[in-house]
Amino acid sequence: MALTKEQAENIKQQLVSQIENSQMENKEQIKQQLLSLDEQGLEQFLKQNNIPNPYEEGAEPSSPQSQCIFCSIINNEIPSYQINENDKSIAILEINPLSKGHSIILPKQHIGTNELPKSSLSLAQKIAKKIKLKLKPEDIKIETSNFQGHAMINIIPIYKDQKIGKRKAEESELQELKNLLETKKRGPRKPHSKTTKPGPSDKLPQISFRIP
Repeated sequence: MALTKEQAENIKQQLVSQIENSQMENKEQIKQQLLSLDEQGLEQFLKQNNIPNPYEEGAEPSSPQSQCIFCSIINNEIPSYQINENDKSIAILEINPLSKGHSIILPKQHIGTNELPKSSLSLAQKIAKKIKLKLKPEDIKIETSNFQGHAMINIIPIYKDQKIGKRKAEESELQELKNLLETKKRGPRKPHSKTTKPGPSDKLPQISFRIP
């Protein structure tokens, strides 16, 4: 069964969103090619790239999670600039930020804003404090929203004499911000060995003396 115009537009929107959130070098070219396709051309595009057609006869209905870009980010199917996480949420940099340091908290489960766990809000506060310390904005705006049914918390720094406006961040800028804002994971602590008094057969460790 051929795609209808409405079905084709729906598929294009999903694919364009995934392309925009990817780090492909030629994504603008791919987007333009994708948007120029008619219904028949889009079907051919899906086949060539081994992308399942959700409207194909006999296709299994896809769940919201399988279509959700945020779920793909959480499952490491789409790369992101992650700066922190806890048991229930991750914090990433927005690749199309409204201002420098614009970050997003994503719950690891596909849930709505009314189901956001307290730990997501705590992580948002933690990231906001880190941004305030490192980037020195005049203020920070924290707001909840959702995309494709997946809740998110936006952390938007506000700078003096700088207008807020969406733009595409350079990869070098995102990597620099990641290095600045990322919370490094601590390695496992080495167990303390019990100290015993040296016996007659025990060797003392080599000690270096400093002459005053």
